[in-house]
Amino acid sequence: MELSPVGRWADLPEDIAVAVASCLQEADVCALGGCSRSWRRACDADCIWERLFRCRWPSAVASASPVQVPQRRGWKALYISQHRRMAVAISNVVEFVGSSLNNESLESEYYLKAIADLALIPDIGFLDVQFFLFSRNHSAIINLIGLHYSIASLHVLPTEVSKALQAHRVAERVVCVNLVIRWFYGFRLPDEYECHRISLGELTVAEGAEFFAILNRGAVHTVFLLRISLVNVDK
Repeated sequence: MELSPVGRWADLPEDIAVAVASCLQEADVCALGGCSRSWRRACDADCIWERLFRCRWPSAVASASPVQVPQRRGWKALYISQHRRMAVAISNVVEFVGSSLNNESLESEYYLKAIADLALIPDIGFLDVQFFLFSRNHSAIINLIGLHYSIASLHVLPTEVSKALQAHRVAERVVCVNLVIRWFYGFRLPDEYECHRISLGELTVAEGAEFFAILNRGAVHTVFLLRISLVNVDK
């Protein structure tokens, strides 16, 4: 009797099944491992999770301290442990931002502190930003912080950030940025207000680079005292 397609997939030699699973990303490996016992054995292979770990946290692998792989549980256990550690560390930043909001607005002091706190997390990478900060479950403020951090600190190409925003369906989210200009090289001036309304996707092109430059220049040289009002508006 001819085997069904499901049966043929389940009866693949283990080395071929491992080769198939090795071409997938984390979520797909986990989904495939739930199809059958044979696929679960294949998807638990150490070589698969070593590759996923090295791709997601290259700085951890390249650091002076050797990666400590649990002898009995292997690379999958190490991957899960590192993922949980990242989840806790980044959630602390998200909670800080939430507690610093005032009428859905965030002052530049807290905005820049959140970005600085992300930089203090050891081995954080762009995939971590995508997992935990580009979610639609968060506000556009959190999405923007992840976007800014990826470009300014992780030096991810804006085109790659744009692709990630689109993949997570947050590129069309709009933020309203209000700049309050009060000081210029130590001299008090009458308050001037500028309001910029821009989508997250647009922040990955030239106009976004100009905005980030203004923000960072104000923080470093006290040319501006900024108050940023970031409004989560979905188009």
